[in-house]
Amino acid sequence: MESGNKYVKDLRDGDYAHLQLVVRRKYGIRDYNNKFGKFFVLEAGDKTGNLIVKYWGRDVENTEKLYNSVKEGDVIEIAGTYKKDRTPQISVDGEYDKFIRVTNYDVGRFINAADNIDDAMNEVMKYVESVGEEHLKKLLELFFKSDRFVEEFRMAPGYPAGAYAYIGGLVDHTLNVTKTCERLAEVYGLDRDFLVTSGLLHDVGKVKSYEVDTSIKVRSRAKLLGHTVISYQMVEEKIREIVDFPEDVRDNLLHTILSHHSPIVDNVPQRIKTREAYILFYADMLDLSLVEFEQEGGEEWMYSRRLGREIYIG
Repeated sequence: MESGNKYVKDLRDGDYAHLQLVVRRKYGIRDYNNKFGKFFVLEAGDKTGNLIVKYWGRDVENTEKLYNSVKEGDVIEIAGTYKKDRTPQISVDGEYDKFIRVTNYDVGRFINAADNIDDAMNEVMKYVESVGEEHLKKLLELFFKSDRFVEEFRMAPGYPAGAYAYIGGLVDHTLNVTKTCERLAEVYGLDRDFLVTSGLLHDVGKVKSYEVDTSIKVRSRAKLLGHTVISYQMVEEKIREIVDFPEDVRDNLLHTILSHHSPIVDNVPQRIKTREAYILFYADMLDLSLVEFEQEGGEEWMYSRRLGREIYIG
């Protein structure tokens, strides 16, 4: 089989796999325990999934040189034995198998794009137009009437890996969260315009958080601050441009954005303290969790890191 004909999702336990993968992460190089040689471990993948690559080299110098020759974001062509486990992996024997860095590849092999970005974006814009409260509407228009922001927004992934890790992922995730916020506002008798605005703006910082190439990379600013803080800063900056924006609405909105990951993340600037913030958190968490049940893989059960257990997707 020629490289590139199969994707990670196509591999079966025991296959001799020959394919191109992008390096997602380098874990390190180590000595063998009981014999001469070295091995290194990478996480690599394509647009259908990731796996672990273990390279076993008896020639220490060449193994070190090979490990140092690749960096995160590089494309490698490998051949080796695939083992399906809770953590799928390919074992590459340095003497008999293949491991090379390549520069001739199709980017479309590594990054997915949503098929319906325009349709989803049109729905987002309808939500923007539907907000009647004048200050919230002005705030939304400062974002969504900007051609530059809209282009960045529609092309942004929702996450660097896993759910929504594709071009257009941010639009899809934002739309689902906004729809849920609207419904829950109705169920619990809360301010619909406020919660729709929260849903639309809660992740705007992701347009500045990720860089899309052969992989989705987290930018240094996002690593240091996190996308929630960047979202907070972007929204606060736009609020300052609006004359007489109500102080209580400003503080509540910024709190809702800043705290919407707090029940599941320890190192957040603020814990949830309002009903609206709880609504946004659960709308966000519900969408990110349920989308895992939609993943394809040819198996009935899949391990969910988010939920910490196997889930039935069959």
